[in-house]
Amino acid sequence: MATNDYYRTLGVARNAGPDEIKSAYRKLALKYHPDRNQGNKEAEATFKEINEAYEVLSTPEKRQVYDQYGAEGLKAGAGGAGGFGGFQGADLGDMFGDMFENLFAQQGGGRGRPRSRRGADLKYEAEITLEEAFTGVKVPVNFERTEVCQECEGTGARGKTGIKKCPTCRGAGRVQYSQGFFAFSQACPDCGGQGEVITTPCKACGGAGRQKKSASINVKIPAGVEEGSVLRVSGGGDAGLKGGDSGDLYIQVRLKHHPHFERQGRDLVYDCPVELWQAALGGEAEVPVITGGRVKIKVPQGTQHGKVFRVHGQGMPVPGAKDHGDLLVRVKLAVPHELTPRQRELFEELAKTAGHTPPPQEEKDKGFFKKILG
Repeated sequence: MATNDYYRTLGVARNAGPDEIKSAYRKLALKYHPDRNQGNKEAEATFKEINEAYEVLSTPEKRQVYDQYGAEGLKAGAGGAGGFGGFQGADLGDMFGDMFENLFAQQGGGRGRPRSRRGADLKYEAEITLEEAFTGVKVPVNFERTEVCQECEGTGARGKTGIKKCPTCRGAGRVQYSQGFFAFSQACPDCGGQGEVITTPCKACGGAGRQKKSASINVKIPAGVEEGSVLRVSGGGDAGLKGGDSGDLYIQVRLKHHPHFERQGRDLVYDCPVELWQAALGGEAEVPVITGGRVKIKVPQGTQHGKVFRVHGQGMPVPGAKDHGDLLVRVKLAVPHELTPRQRELFEELAKTAGHTPPPQEEKDKGFFKKILG
């Protein structure tokens, strides 16, 4: 990589601006930094070349001389880049310091200001009936969350005199340290990057700035909601730290077991018991609907076990629409457990017409009806 073409070393065009040069340097410096490439002599040499190139191209006077006379011109009369030995470690410290400062700014803080932090999200399960899921319902949710301490208004200190500027970082929220000719920046270990320390903690919250509180809110669950659906209550979670935003509250919906209906997406399934004679001869059957009424369905002659009839529009509503699913009526043949003498006589006649010999009376429980049902 030793080409003495500083633009090629940093991978930028000759007309690159200061920001582009700075950005290219950052990426390469992190990639070839000795701490990341311990024992790698080639990476160490490359790192020296990167710093030499950046020192020249980031200094307007040196860059002008380099553009006119090249690297030899710098060595001859302009004070020279001096190779790696002429590089000032403070420059690298400032570079990494800028990156740390940008990172802190993204997290809600910055140099000289306490760092805010978003509160944690919370999760709660709400169990409702199928009827409530059909109509929609408001559910009271009772839970615990951290809220801003009213005594200290979230500062964690007892009055304004209970907070002072961190003596270690002098309010900057970060400190620099040197390793050889390198200077690095990190969050202040004494104030955690806040830039200030609490000398007299608030009695109510013990300096935390937040307290556990019981909360109760009403959450509207829309009609047609499905099992496992998650609703978000923005800002319903734990309070943020140092003025940060509150987290969110997530409500996961659970449906109670229904004694009659099984849900399949937007449809409802109902197992309808049908007598043998009714299935064979045909007729009508009444089935319940989720709204509480009943509807009649036609059972055609020769209806088989497991046959499904569809009742349009009697299923679950579609969230955000006027449509409804259907009610699926699934036939379950009802085999009698006990027969009167006359009923047995008729079933025996039926068996004979079908070519079967009825079993003796005492063996009636050995699968006779299973043979008839096939």
